[in-house]
Amino acid sequence: MIVSAAASAARLHVAPRSRPTRARTTTTGPRTTRARRRAPAKNLARDVSRFSSSETEERKYSSYGDAPDVEPITRANQTVVTPSPTDPNCASDWWKDAVVYQIFPDRFAPDPSGEDKSWMNLDAWGAPPQIRSFQGGHLRGITQNLDHIQSLGVNCLYLTPVFLSTANHRYHPSDFLKVDPMLGGEDAFRELVDECHARGMRFVLDGVFNHTGRGHWAFTSLLDAQEQSPYRDWFLPKSFPVRAYDVERYHVNYECWWDLPDLPKLNFDNAGVRQHVLDIGRYWVKEFNIDGWRLDYPIEIPPAFWKEYRAVCREEAPHVVTVGELFGINPQAVGEGGHFDSLMNYSFGTCALGFVGGGVELRQDDAIGGDYQVIPLDADGFRAEYSRVCGAYQSAHADSRDGGLGFGSAHPSMLMNLFDSHDTARAMWMLGGDGKALRLLILMMACAPGPPMMYQGTEVGQIGALGLEGSGRDPHNREAFPWHKKDEWDAETLSFVRATGRMRNDTYALRRGGLRWRDARGVASGDPNPALIVWERFFDDATDGDDALCVFHAGRGNPSGPTTVDTGFGPCVKLFALIHSGERAALGEDALVTDADGRITIDMDAQSGLVLVPARG
Repeated sequence: MIVSAAASAARLHVAPRSRPTRARTTTTGPRTTRARRRAPAKNLARDVSRFSSSETEERKYSSYGDAPDVEPITRANQTVVTPSPTDPNCASDWWKDAVVYQIFPDRFAPDPSGEDKSWMNLDAWGAPPQIRSFQGGHLRGITQNLDHIQSLGVNCLYLTPVFLSTANHRYHPSDFLKVDPMLGGEDAFRELVDECHARGMRFVLDGVFNHTGRGHWAFTSLLDAQEQSPYRDWFLPKSFPVRAYDVERYHVNYECWWDLPDLPKLNFDNAGVRQHVLDIGRYWVKEFNIDGWRLDYPIEIPPAFWKEYRAVCREEAPHVVTVGELFGINPQAVGEGGHFDSLMNYSFGTCALGFVGGGVELRQDDAIGGDYQVIPLDADGFRAEYSRVCGAYQSAHADSRDGGLGFGSAHPSMLMNLFDSHDTARAMWMLGGDGKALRLLILMMACAPGPPMMYQGTEVGQIGALGLEGSGRDPHNREAFPWHKKDEWDAETLSFVRATGRMRNDTYALRRGGLRWRDARGVASGDPNPALIVWERFFDDATDGDDALCVFHAGRGNPSGPTTVDTGFGPCVKLFALIHSGERAALGEDALVTDADGRITIDMDAQSGLVLVPARG
């Protein structure tokens, strides 16, 4: 059986289910009615920085305690993640079913009104991006293109900040309670959120509260009134007079993020600052009905504050989720007993990128201070690294349910998986333009526990403004979406993204099932293939739903060769391909029926993937 995640768009086959899917009670529907980002330099695949459940040392995340010491789980039939069926008593449970699309508003779509903006100093749409330049992206442009976004299977938008700001990325906010007029203002924002809700989509907004921009009204008060400013203690001046302009980095006389003069840090020891940020969180939930917050760089704000922030937002809407931007493995930070509902699971990205590279050293991204380093991983290496990631959260979650650790860490299915973003080089750049590897990466993310997040442009194969010959870092990873160059879209990848999105939405096991490894060995050698991974998404109780078998072959150039796979489905079970990339006849009826030991024999194409479920009817 030849099944390749890299088949042409014309041959890509997403088979309809041969039986009706049982209706389930979910909460996916909405309620009605910067400068370059960096983190401390670490190898993210082995990052061990932690959150702590203790509130005694709140200023530094290095004091946040240790995560559970989890041994890697690499052997076949071992459970890495337990199932997490729908919980009707948890208002934020909808997040596990989310398929997230990240948008950088200045670069997604221009104003569709055609209004003359020649009086503004804007770069042409699609011009090589500059650190400080604007290209005129507009919120109504996003609304106009929701059909495209939904066609990818997306049911949740995540926008980077929309606050009034002097920066194209808007991580330099001048006012947290205003939508930048360049983006269309409050009316355009409300229209976008309302239209998302009308389509059954959720909406998550980026909040950056560690610092403000120099133009923030409280900071301009400090610059104007100096020691006499009512907002003097909102910031952290080292001496007076405070000077914010014509000063060199590292010679600023007030605390600022990464010593950048245009990013004065807020003083969270000040009650006024804390109340202001709580009011901001409440305002956007109440006024615009947003469904969640992605919280940028929260590590220098006291952890106890984030618990209060979440509680305030939930007073307005119990289903609101908060997603912390934390690198590494931080089970103490997340869950009902932690500080956020979810985290950005960059650790999934480092593991998956390392595997789909097929043993080839990937191009390294230095967009986060040299931080997003990916090392090649064979199948054993991937299983070890990924099981450490999942195992830390799984262990803390399970122990908390038994009263073990004293805090309720989130189940791994709450972690938002991603492999790139506006903060990193694009995966296509890191993979050297290898579309087959990118599509395999996309499929792995669609089949993993936790909501997948895709950065705008990935679906059409965007690689970065300078292509493979230049840097992949900011600002080149923030190029405009190529609406003006549809003839250059990667149609094969676009078709595949749409297929995987539909598959995840239609397959309960991929969203809620547990994960365990399955055995796969060469027929001739009897040995495991170092480029092939098989996992099963399963339920302990058959009434919860069908299991799904996921096969990924990262080997380059050559097929896997005949391989025997232990499916876990039992004897004489006919299997049905949810997604594959060959003609239906090529699958072969006999090849899709398990033998007396519950095994099948397959021959995977190079850089290919396959998802199988038991056929019914």
